[in-house]
Amino acid sequence: MSALETDLDRRLRAVPADPAGDLADISDICAEEVHVPERLIAAPTAGVFRAAPPEVVTAEGEIVHTGQIMGSIEVTGGAVAVTSAHTGFLMGLLAVPGERVRAEQPLAWVRVVA
Repeated sequence: MSALETDLDRRLRAVPADPAGDLADISDICAEEVHVPERLIAAPTAGVFRAAPPEVVTAEGEIVHTGQIMGSIEVTGGAVAVTSAHTGFLMGLLAVPGERVRAEQPLAWVRVVA
């Protein structure tokens, strides 16, 4: 038996058994809520992604607002606007301008502000 197995065996023997056979206290150690402040901006349709010019889209780390245009998706016969559904800090683009994207593919991520 290796030293690791011996240490593991010793630790397992030190854990008390649950005589009732239930795990009534499990709720004390499980997380009930997860607060994730990041949100994704997804492509509304499939096509070629074009980021909005710098004067329209703020730089990484600056605030974007709900409804702000982040870019467009070029499709046959025109373009579809990509807008932010959230207000928060623009953390970065996840698609490269000129990249062919699929519908609902994440294009950027935003850290929302309360």
